[in-house]
Amino acid sequence: MVNTIISWLFLAAIAQAVFLSISLIHPRQPEMRTANRLLSALLLIFSAIIGHAWLGLNHLYQAYPHSALAIVTLGLAVGPLLYLYLHAILSDAPLGRRALLHFLPFAVTTLAMLPFYLRTANEKLAWMRGFDGWPWYLALFAVVKMAILFCYLRAGHRLVQRVPAESALVADLRRLMRVWLFSAGLSVLAVAMAAADADLPLSVEAVDGGALMLFVFATAYTAMRLPLGYRPQALPPAPPPKPRYADKPLAATERDAFLARLTSCMEQDQPFRNGELKLEELATQVALTPHELSQIINQHCGVNFADFLNRYRVDALKTALHDPRQASTSILDLSLMAGFNSKSAMNRAFKKHTGMTPGEFREQAQAPA
Repeated sequence: MVNTIISWLFLAAIAQAVFLSISLIHPRQPEMRTANRLLSALLLIFSAIIGHAWLGLNHLYQAYPHSALAIVTLGLAVGPLLYLYLHAILSDAPLGRRALLHFLPFAVTTLAMLPFYLRTANEKLAWMRGFDGWPWYLALFAVVKMAILFCYLRAGHRLVQRVPAESALVADLRRLMRVWLFSAGLSVLAVAMAAADADLPLSVEAVDGGALMLFVFATAYTAMRLPLGYRPQALPPAPPPKPRYADKPLAATERDAFLARLTSCMEQDQPFRNGELKLEELATQVALTPHELSQIINQHCGVNFADFLNRYRVDALKTALHDPRQASTSILDLSLMAGFNSKSAMNRAFKKHTGMTPGEFREQAQAPA
């Protein structure tokens, strides 16, 4: 009885998706053409996946062997279509040809599946009968598809957050995003059920198809509520990233004490001469946490940890190259004593800080006045 009800709901969702996708192909507003066609493609994909779930719910896969893996790659197109639809409906900026790159994983996997799709019905039937449960590679592929979908949902959520709160669509789109996220969660549950081959009251097809039904009905509802005469607007710029360490600023006295302790250690103990020195090791030497040391170096010295060490190493190498007592020592040996691990790293850092190579610097330093 439950399967019969779910089966009819699947058919209703397929009919809804197909009807809406056809009605969206020729929009009255040219400004909405791209958004509506993306939504139309998305709904057609949903109808195909729900149709495939309907076959499984009614145990018809073997009656239609060409249905085997017929929709397995379509999931890779769902995330890009969702994101690009949101972009097209919210922004008046054209998508351009680069948007096609979003569908590269879908295109590549579909081409890879082509030899299987071209098999005969008997070969596909034999393949289906050869498995008891999901093959491991299909379970892995399903996990990858879900990970990609969640990445696109996250990107879509950020896009919707940029829309001004007074926009006519913002409330509906935020509600739609929550439904999409819940539906994606149900799809994850379906993948887990299939991988575990669990014996539950609802089949994998019922859970997965139910998730897509939510997608279809919620998306159709939002599309029908689109205000008459709506036109995409220019999106406000994305908010600037939150400054690093903004949550834990250092007080001036604390900062000065930390800097003095760090400078004293670097000049007297010269830990930079250790070519394998790590941030955690230096933090221990100066009695700071790695976070505090990183904050001091980044915010108040204006460099990252590697550049901070290289600054001292270059100064040590310059001193050695000036020393006439070490005139016979090779530059490579001097650079290793200064803390550099390789000749290329030494040359790169030395030229960055002095504008010349170590060889040029030595020639200049040893030239008669």
